[in-house]
Amino acid sequence: MLTEVLTQRIVTMKKNWYLPVFSLLMISLTILSFTVKKKSYTSTSSAAKINTIVVDAGHGFRCENGCRHGSTGENVSEDQISYEVSKKVVAELSKQLPDVKVLESRPTPFFVSNHARAEFANANKGNLFISIHCNFANKLREVKREGSRKETYYTYIGKGKSKKRVKKTRTVPVYKTYYYPNPAHGTETYVFAAHKTDDKEGIIKEEGDIFENEKDDSTINTNINDPIIKQRVALWTKQFFSSSVKLASIVEEEFVNIGRFSRGVKQRQVGIWVLQATAMPSILIELGFLSNSDEEAFLMSSNGQQQMAESIVKAINRYKELVEKPAVQQTGNNQKK
Repeated sequence: MLTEVLTQRIVTMKKNWYLPVFSLLMISLTILSFTVKKKSYTSTSSAAKINTIVVDAGHGFRCENGCRHGSTGENVSEDQISYEVSKKVVAELSKQLPDVKVLESRPTPFFVSNHARAEFANANKGNLFISIHCNFANKLREVKREGSRKETYYTYIGKGKSKKRVKKTRTVPVYKTYYYPNPAHGTETYVFAAHKTDDKEGIIKEEGDIFENEKDDSTINTNINDPIIKQRVALWTKQFFSSSVKLASIVEEEFVNIGRFSRGVKQRQVGIWVLQATAMPSILIELGFLSNSDEEAFLMSSNGQQQMAESIVKAINRYKELVEKPAVQQTGNNQKK
């Protein structure tokens, strides 16, 4: 009898232990799951670091045609200015950000196709694409009436043998066309057009490393047609657009700080191919109007070029600190915990 009672108590005790042990196991799995997700979040945050910057000097000398490519002022061409300022930007970035890889899509004065520029940026996994150009505005055209004059013309009256050629005169207005220098001036910074989102998404799918933080995960689904992957690409595209606008806005602020007139951040209706074909935040900077004699002189001067280059680098530094700060704070918080 005593043996049966003891056996019954042992069985009861075992049953009572199942629930706590099972509960403990589930809690452990939950904590583990949370830890993995948290680690993944931290890794994504650190991906915001700017490790590679691609500087793109617009246009270039097309030796096969014996002419420059891009707009041309009275004394200088766009490809010359964009090349000189780009070189100064590269020098400043290399000096101020020695840990960042700075690459040039057009390292020589000669022309490089837009496809080659984008392919270069994507192949090198750039984190920022900075394209440097100059603007141009055609002369203003005005047509004025300068009076009138008599005009002689001929007509015919009658039919058959009685048909006669008759001389007549009439008064017609006289117009003269005048051309004036276009007063357009100032800086502009472009981002890829919002209606070109599909193009940007396509490039991100093909060229962007959307699995950058999960290279060692053999279970990840790499099918770019998968709805989840499409959603991720869409989110990346929105983030790149937002980041591009942010950087462009800071660039224009820095130009204003040195006394330049800013025409703002813009999108081009027809799009700008190198901006939508690069799988990263991308901007195109218009340094000024070569059609404006004052701006042409400023951009031709070594001092003007250096000021513009330093402003661009200051903007990149500000942007870099802005996007990397959350990742640093997140890492710090995790270490404290």
